[in-house]
Amino acid sequence: MPRIIVQAIEGRSLEQKRHLVRAITTGVVDALSVGPETVTVVIEEIPREHISKAGVLYSDRPGKTAGAAPADGRS
Repeated sequence: MPRIIVQAIEGRSLEQKRHLVRAITTGVVDALSVGPETVTVVIEEIPREHISKAGVLYSDRPGKTAGAAPADGRS
């Protein structure tokens, strides 16, 4: 039973999460030759004030608002 854990900054839409879990499930099914019913995907959302890069909290980065995901869907 493959279990995939995705950690991402909070703020993605429900539709983005649906797309992500479908794509991950398809990839795991293809790569491991398992049925989709065996694949579990967990999305762990991390608040922007709980993660940093280069010593700066994501919530403090210029041009970012707390809880908002970038327009392109990447963090």
